[in-house]
Amino acid sequence: MAERGLELEPRDDFRPHREKPVHLFQVSPERTRELIAGDPGYGDIVCRCEMVSAREVRDAIKRGARTLDGVKFRTRAQAGRCHGGFCTTRIMKIMREELGLAAAEITKRGPGSEIIKDERK
Repeated sequence: MAERGLELEPRDDFRPHREKPVHLFQVSPERTRELIAGDPGYGDIVCRCEMVSAREVRDAIKRGARTLDGVKFRTRAQAGRCHGGFCTTRIMKIMREELGLAAAEITKRGPGSEIIKDERK
């Protein structure tokens, strides 16, 4: 990019490496208890099929997920037996809180894949 004339400036807050996200289905019961003690959001299970917590969904959103599929690819929520039948509404609620979106603005995969047409009154 610099070769094409883009002026690049180093950032003081740049972190070249990010910590790997925690996935409850990959950690021991002891580690799960430690995580919940440190952050109760790990104890709020959003997706029972894949054992995904509210904290994991919030972390996925902070790492760039902007669609339901974005959350799914990062956490495995909605990938279990029920295919999101039980957790999709909870994930949408978290997305509304974190991103400040209306329910009708949340999509499965981007524009044209809206889940809800209009808000109920």
